[in-house]
This record gives sequence, C-alpha cells and structure tokens, in this order.
Amino acid sequence: MVRCCLFASKPREEPTAVCPGASAQAQAVEGLQEMTAAYRKVAQLTLPPGAAVVFAKLRRDMADLEAVVGEAAFPETRPWRSPLAQEQQDWEKIYPAGGTLLRRQLCSASTGDEEWFLGGFFISDIGIAFDTGSSPDDAARFQTGFLAWKDIAELQRPGSEAELLMTLGSGSRSFSQLRLQLTILDDAEWIEEFWKLQANAPEQHSGSRPLAQSEKAIAQEADIKAQEANAETSQPVLLHQLSRAASVEGKAAPEVPGDSGSPKAHRSLSLDSKLSGVYNEAPAGRKPFQMPQGEAPVGSDRLLATDVPTVLAKLKSENWLSKFLQEAKQAHSISATPWAESKQSPGVFVRRASFTLPVPQDFPRAVTRLVNLPTETKVTAVFRLHPQPDQLVFTVQFCSHDIPYGENFRIHETVAFKADSSGGVETKMWVEVMWIASLPWTHGVLKSIIEQKSKADGLGTRVVNAIKASAA
Repeated sequence: MVRCCLFASKPREEPTAVCPGASAQAQAVEGLQEMTAAYRKVAQLTLPPGAAVVFAKLRRDMADLEAVVGEAAFPETRPWRSPLAQEQQDWEKIYPAGGTLLRRQLCSASTGDEEWFLGGFFISDIGIAFDTGSSPDDAARFQTGFLAWKDIAELQRPGSEAELLMTLGSGSRSFSQLRLQLTILDDAEWIEEFWKLQANAPEQHSGSRPLAQSEKAIAQEADIKAQEANAETSQPVLLHQLSRAASVEGKAAPEVPGDSGSPKAHRSLSLDSKLSGVYNEAPAGRKPFQMPQGEAPVGSDRLLATDVPTVLAKLKSENWLSKFLQEAKQAHSISATPWAESKQSPGVFVRRASFTLPVPQDFPRAVTRLVNLPTETKVTAVFRLHPQPDQLVFTVQFCSHDIPYGENFRIHETVAFKADSSGGVETKMWVEVMWIASLPWTHGVLKSIIEQKSKADGLGTRVVNAIKASAA
C-alpha cells in the first residue's frame, strides 16, 4: 500500500484571484481551487500501489491547466441546442442504453456519396444518432440507429472546416462511413474532442454506468444488440417493435425493406416518437420534390421569353446558384456540392450548400426584447430539381443555425415551372415553415412572426425574378 500524501506535503500556491470584472477567468480559478482541494483530500488516503504515479501525473496536468486559464472565456450561448426534458425521455424510450442526451441539432449527413440528407443529429455521452424522421418515401429517409462512440474507429476532418468523416468499425452497420456537414466550426471541434475523450476512456464497469441508464436498460441492452444483429433479415418486424416502444398509442405501418445498397433503418428514432418524428423530408409527409397539395401558393408569375428546358439548364449550370445567392441574398462563404442524381429517387437531382447570410434587423420591438439577433447566420440548404415532361419542380429546404432558436424550424420552399399553352412558363411559389421543436412558452410570439417573415420574402420568389430578369 502507498501513502499518496507525499504529493500534498508541500503544495503549490493556490491560484491567485483575478480582477472582479473577468468573470470567466474567476470561474476558472475557482474551479482550479476546488480541484486542488479535492486532490489533497484524496491524497491523504492510503491507496493501492500505482496510485502515486497517477497522482503525480494529475498534479502535472493541473499545473498545465493553471497556466492557460487566463485565456478562459464563456462559450457562446445557444440554449436552443440543448435537448428538452421530453426529448431526453423519448431518447431513453428509443435507446434505453443510449446514455444522457447532451445535444440535438440539424445537419446534413451522407454515407460517403453525394446523396445528402438533412435531419436531426443527436449526441449523448454514450454515442450518436442521425435521423431524418419518418416519411412515406423510403428514399427520403435515412436513420443510422444508435452508434456508440466505441463503434467509431476513426474521425477525420476531410473537407471544409465543419465537415466530419466517421469511419465505423467493421460489421457495425451496413454502411462503413458517415459524413456530417455542420455549419459552425466550434461544433465540429467539440464533437471531435468528445470522440477522442470517449475513444481513450476505459471501459465502463457495470457499477459505474451513465446516469441515464437504469437497471432496466441494462437488461434491455442485450436484447437491443440481438435486434441489431437481425436487422438485415427482419427489418419490418424491428421497425414495428420499435414504434411500439416509442409510443404506446402509435401504430407503425408495414415497411418494405430497401435495396441492399441503401442505408438501413436499424433502429428508428421516428415513427411515433416525438424525439424526431417531425424530421420529415417535406411538410405533410410528402416526398421532398413534390408540390404541396391544398396549400395556397404565396405567389405566381409568368416567364414569357423562355421555356422549361431553358430554366432547367440555367438552374443546373454549375455556377448559377452560387452567383444568384451572392447577388440576390448577399451570401458569402458559399460551399456547394455538384448537382448529382439521387440514387434513391432516380430522375431527381440533389445539391447541398452551406453559406452565410445577413440577418434582417427590421423585427418588431417585441422580438428584439426577447432575443439578440446576430448580424449574420450560417445556413445549410438542400436543393432539389425534379424535371418532368411538362413541368419542373425546384425545392429548397434550409436551416439558419446562428439565429436564436433557428434550429427549431426549417423553411421548405417549392417553385413549379409549368409550360404555358399560350407560350412561356407559368410559375407558382410555396413557402412552408416546418417546426422541429417547440419554442419556450415565453417566446411563443416568435412563431407567427417567423412564418410571416419567411413567406413575405421567399427565396423561390427571388429565383423566379432572377430568371425573369435574365430572360428579358
């Protein structure tokens, strides 16, 4: 046995307090003082052999930490990223052994090709899950199921600063890679650091399971693993069972297994779960490239000096969309994938883009009193083109990440270009707001204002105006 108090026999001086105004540094110093006190308390005990080496390393690490706390600052506050209490409950229903839900946000995901899905990214202390939510169209749905941190063999930053490439362990899923396109660099760095922490952490013992894992969850974990092992051969049954677990009242419709090359819905977060059941690819459960039915358009117009094939060629050209965003929306920092035909929906072309837009400041005082509006916001958008014999459907769905509660909703816009029998092209525009998560009751007034603003200045209307001007 070794007495570790020798490391506390001649303690270092306590970190000195900083000026009262530097609250972040003061909090860091206070935390260091608490760590030092806890260190000394444990060091007075008689501990097994090897503890002395651990304590020596701990003291060195504390000294290194003390040297950098002078640069401490409070992180940017984004409370809308934090999961709601109900979401934690739903998370535990779907993934009983999934740990504590730390964060949920919107991002784009792909399994390594150019087929991108916009959906919910859920992060817990045990692992992650991506989910677009339920949809009648299998091609519009992508759900990874629960991926434990230990199942992620490698994490890289291959392209843009906010992109992550996760390589999964052999045999853990039907896909070997998961690409995530975030919009904020800090988020990518946070996820990367958290993965490194979990990858280097020792295995959990049964007596030290995370807080969110109840004794019942421990018993269910083996059953969950058995379900995942059989997912390839019994997918419809699996989805049905999970829907009942997510909601006692919900009833799942029979599912048809996708093609072997398509991402599998190993364990669905959606169906009847409130956690991500609203992460549909398009409003009202329709396919993301279809026009709304029964919804009044926000506007219409006629393009006299053009035709549908010419409009398609313009929208599909490599640089037109980026130039349009720059000129019509004052966008900058634009990054976009090439147009690519959807593998799940042949004949539909998909393109993902991220960019930064100025935030309008002409909001009522009732809004500016509730939230602080930034001057700019990062945006993730997924564009789709669906050419048909007599018309063209253009859709865009986007999310604004930096405005308060911007990730609680998505804007889905549709523009239909239809050949007019008298010549030219008839156009109709729709703007729909999809609410992903409820606003706090104190901020309920924002909902109607956001919907009014979105419909009054739609991106689709500006697309039509730009095409009309270039054809004149």
